[in-house]
Amino acid sequence: MFRPSRYVVELGAAIALYMLLLFIANLILFTAHPTGLCLVALSMMPMIGALAMAWAILRGLHRMDELQRRIQFDAIAVSFLGTALITFGWGFGEVAGLPPLRAFAVWPIMGGLWFVSVFFASRKYR
Repeated sequence: MFRPSRYVVELGAAIALYMLLLFIANLILFTAHPTGLCLVALSMMPMIGALAMAWAILRGLHRMDELQRRIQFDAIAVSFLGTALITFGWGFGEVAGLPPLRAFAVWPIMGGLWFVSVFFASRKYR
């Protein structure tokens, strides 16, 4: 059974872990200036928190009933397609002089579209 409070706690803890690991990794990167494999490992350290966030989201989705899953499916589909169209269009815009779109911009676009899409998808089923 899906309980929003439990999901918020799990996702919040994962986000806190991500932020803590990001802070620690950046602190070490800027003070110790590691090289080689140590630099790669340190740069990837926040991914532990990112994996925890993905795990919390999947656990939340698996606990949802059919209607909640349908709402999430609709929102994820719109988010996926919207992100694809935005990044694809931006690629054409780069030919016209737009600055390159960094990979770090993709998740905020996708997450923002997902958030907005959940709002509209949930209103559709009221």
